[in-house]
Amino acid sequence: MIPLFGRRGSRTTNTEFADDIEPAVESPVEGPTPHDVELTPPTAEDEFAALTASKPIAQLRSLLDWLGTSRPITGTGVPRPGSVSELAKAVGVDLDARARNSRSMRDIRNLMTLWDAATAAGLIELTSTTAIRGPWADEFAHSLPGSLPGSLAPHRTALSHVIRRYFLSEDPRRQSQAPDVVAGQIVLAAMTSTPRTRLPEVGSAHSGDLYEHIIALMLRGLLDQFIADGWLVCDGTYEVPAPLRPTVLDAMKSLRYYETDDRNR
Repeated sequence: MIPLFGRRGSRTTNTEFADDIEPAVESPVEGPTPHDVELTPPTAEDEFAALTASKPIAQLRSLLDWLGTSRPITGTGVPRPGSVSELAKAVGVDLDARARNSRSMRDIRNLMTLWDAATAAGLIELTSTTAIRGPWADEFAHSLPGSLPGSLAPHRTALSHVIRRYFLSEDPRRQSQAPDVVAGQIVLAAMTSTPRTRLPEVGSAHSGDLYEHIIALMLRGLLDQFIADGWLVCDGTYEVPAPLRPTVLDAMKSLRYYETDDRNR
């Protein structure tokens, strides 16, 4: 049996991970770092409008609606199992059979990403038994596109946390880092003057290397999710909307891939 997700587990650098992807996407993958991104700061109004219009921020507003004034939590700081499906429905997360049968929300990546983002941004606070509204909860809950940017900082923190978690997969079924690393390179290029052109459709698994096929599918899946979230767009080339670039760049700077690259510069 071929270990589909770990066959090239010895890969350690961005260039080597890109080598895994290139045959499947049929063109070279460039390797920019956060140092290659030069930002023109957006106005606070433009940045706030873009942040509040993104899907993760809307989901966090729904999470606060679900929370109300408080909710009981487990000893590990997450909602009790009996309320997880209710939370998932409130924030628009579809649970597969594995997630529905999970004993703890800590095993459900999509929900944990939002829960941790809410905590990091000061939207919720956790006691030993209860999740309560945090200092930014009320202002955040009523922030909509076009409103005044009073809570810009927690919006940045929340979306940056969500973006960062896409690149920090702890899923044991996903042992290869190649899709994460190359998706990150495409996101960074999407904030420069040389953005990456849209990746071609992934062909049939019978037309080439099965490992490369699976990696390419995972990469396309990541990019499609970024687009669905609203912080990446693609009209021929991948671009991060200018008002969201400070938040996206902040998330990318924290990734270990680029810490390694910085030490080698």
